[in-house]
Order: sequence, then C-alpha cells, then structure tokens
Amino acid sequence: MEKKQKNKVLVVDDEPTMIDLVRYALTRNGYEVVTAQTGQAAIEAFEEDFSAVLIDLRLPDTNGLALAEKLRQISKDTQMVMISAHGEIRDAVQAIRQGALNYITKPFHLDDLVNQINQAVSLTATLRSANQLRQSVTSSRPIAGFLGISPQIKALLRQVDRLATLPSTILITGESGTGKSLLARTIHYASQRSKGPFISVSCPSLPSELIESEMFGHERGAFTGAQQRRIGRVEMAEGGSLFLDEVGDLPLNLQPKLLTFLQDRTFFRLGGTQQVQADVRVIAATNVDLEDRVRSREFRQDLYFRLNVIPLRLPPLRERPEDILFLAERYLARLAGDHPPKALTPETSAILKAYPWPGNVRELENVLERASAFASEDFLQPDDLPLDLQQRTIQAASPASATSTAGFGGIPLEELERRAIVETLRQCDDNKAAAARILGIAEKSIYNKMLRHGLRNSQSPDPSAALTGSDFDPSGV
Repeated sequence: MEKKQKNKVLVVDDEPTMIDLVRYALTRNGYEVVTAQTGQAAIEAFEEDFSAVLIDLRLPDTNGLALAEKLRQISKDTQMVMISAHGEIRDAVQAIRQGALNYITKPFHLDDLVNQINQAVSLTATLRSANQLRQSVTSSRPIAGFLGISPQIKALLRQVDRLATLPSTILITGESGTGKSLLARTIHYASQRSKGPFISVSCPSLPSELIESEMFGHERGAFTGAQQRRIGRVEMAEGGSLFLDEVGDLPLNLQPKLLTFLQDRTFFRLGGTQQVQADVRVIAATNVDLEDRVRSREFRQDLYFRLNVIPLRLPPLRERPEDILFLAERYLARLAGDHPPKALTPETSAILKAYPWPGNVRELENVLERASAFASEDFLQPDDLPLDLQQRTIQAASPASATSTAGFGGIPLEELERRAIVETLRQCDDNKAAAARILGIAEKSIYNKMLRHGLRNSQSPDPSAALTGSDFDPSGV
C-alpha cells in the first residue's frame, strides 16, 4: 500500500528553541516540518507543495510581512500564519490585511498553534482543489464542471449559464448523491467570483456547539479554550462564494444570525463587538423539503425566503436515464488515468440503464470503481457488478416479480436464478434475446441455464427439443 504523503509546513523563526518546540508539536500531529532561521533561507527552502507557512514577524535579514509577500508570489494558495509579540499586534493586523490567514501571539500554547496550522492547511487544500477545478472549466464552455446530455440537465446548464454572473443567492434542491456540490462549484467558477475562494460548509457535520464559531469565527476569550481570534468560513470566502451544504440541517439557534448575514452581509464574530462585513455570494443546497421544515417549525420561514431567491432543482438519475451511460463512460476514463479505460459490454450497459440508482451519481461512481477494481478483462461484465444491483435490476425491470421474489432470504441461489429466469421470460413473452439483455447475460447463456434448471419453452414441451442446435453450448454458464 502506498504511504500517504504528509502535509509540509515551513517554519521561519530565528530562535532555535522556538523552532524545536514548533517542530515537536507539528511533527507529533503528522506534519513534515522544514525550518529556516532567515528570510533568504526560507525563500530557498520554499516550494509550491508546502501546505502552510509559519513566519515570525521579526527576522534577522527581513520583515516577516515582506517575506510573506515574496512567498505568496511563488504560491498564492499556500496559507501564512504570523507569529507576533505583544507589541506587534498592529503589524499582525496589517499581515491579515495583506493576505495572511491569521496570527498567533507569543507566548502561546502549542495546541493553539496546531489548530492555526490545521486551519491553514485545510484552506490551502480547498484553494488548490478549487484551482484544479477552475482549470478544467474552459472559456469556450464555462460550465463544463457539471455534465449531462439529458434534456433536463441541458436545460439546467442553460439556467446556470444565465444566472452565474448574477450576485443573487441560489438554492439547489435534489436528492443525496445527485451532484449538488459539483453544481455549486460550477456556478462559482462560471461567475465573476471565480478568482475568489469557494468555501464549503457541511451543516450536518459541524458540532452544534461549534458551528457558530466555525461559520463566523470567534474572538479571544469568547469561550473556554479560545486563546486567539479565529476567522470563520464566511470570512474565508471573502470575494468568493460560500456553499452551505444541507442547509436544512442548520440548527435553529444559528438561523437568525445567518438571516442577518444574508440581509446585509454583516455579522459579529462570537464574543465580538465589532461588526464585520463580507463580500460573499451564498449558494445553499438541501436534500429535504424546506417548506415541510418550515411548516414543522424546524426552519425559519424568513430564512427560507432569503435562501430561495433563485431555486434550481437537480433531478435524480432515474429521471434522466440518458445520462447514466454518458456519466459512466466518463467516470471510467477518470479511473483509468493514463491507461485505456475499461469498456461496458452491452449486457452491463443494459443493467446500468435498468437500475433505479437510489444513491444517484455517487452510487454509480462507487459501483464502477468497485467493478473496475475486480474486473479481470478490458470490459466490465455483468458478473463484475454487485449481486444486489443485478437482483434489484431484475425487480425494477419486472415490477410483477416483486411479489414472487419477496422474502427470498434462505432460498438457495440456484432457486433464485431459476425464478429470475422464469419471471423474466414471462415478462418478455419468451423472447430469449430480450430476457438475456434484462438479466445481463449472453443470449446463448439463457438457453444453457434453462436446460440446467429443466425449464421448458412455451412452444415446446421438451426442454431438450428447444435447446438443441447451434444455440446450445454445453460448456456455457
């Protein structure tokens, strides 16, 4: 197994004791640490793949602010955290204005330092991911991040093309796994804010006691353990877009503050008294019916109206079957990398098209990744797909078979196969080719399976009479 590469952090400080302490704390938390005691040494050591830089404001040969600016010219995405003394707060604030993520004041707790670096590394990764996506969006097709050939998706992309340049708040609705996050990114990179950050907030994943601090930041002393001021996701998104994923799960106690921010784009950090203004476009997404949440008093009606300025519905995959094979082929190409992608046999394609995909595009990608990992040939065969997917495809293609296959626990697989063949043939009026396509097997295989199970053709009382000649292959499965 390939060893996961560690995030690299550059520490610039002229005090050997300080360097040793910081190196100990960061190495203990899984980081690879490179150190420098002068600005010149830092420039020589710095590379684009560094995930964060920690810089002392006072260095023997330069000012920390000047060094940060030079390093930013090498890699604009790598986040900088400044170390200041108590008398240098004004300089530290200036560093923030010039683009530093944050500052930490001596003396500090090592845990606070690690938290600052964690935040910087996370934002660096977000920005780099955003830049990679931006590069994939060409000027000839500004909305190429989100793809589809179905009429529904083409109409949706036309809407995105028109509204991307508007500053309005957008609410994307759709089932889990349909690609709401990718659509939000596509909107961002097609807009005039494409050069700004795209900051994503997963509302259900944030602990309720920390979500306000994560969203809006906090001041020093706002709560136990808040040793330094910290900016939140809203401030991180300055000049760009803030994506609120699954906004329907936002706690009620935070909804008024989000409402205030949406109204005038201002907020207060937790524990703060100074109003902060942010130039941010909000894109929200949900897989629940917010109107139902409003009726059940789980979601504020005024907040719903503020979010639902421009609604976009992302249809589930089962409503746009034209996209299934289109997306499958492109995902297989991504999985293959520099190698030739695996192709889909007609039988496999039939199964993929017939399956209802309750998990939508995310489930399709997971199935193809698993199938590609276990496939022994250049083609994905039906047997490479999960067994439950094949069985559910049979049920979806033959609704009447749901009764006959219900409660099949404990039934031998041979009997399940026999029942599947019988029911599928009945639905296809004994058309062997059609039944084979639905079952995802070769046409000659269905004759062999019928013979093995002693099944008769409706036109012939003797199975051996119906299964002789060029169609019969005694070695078939």
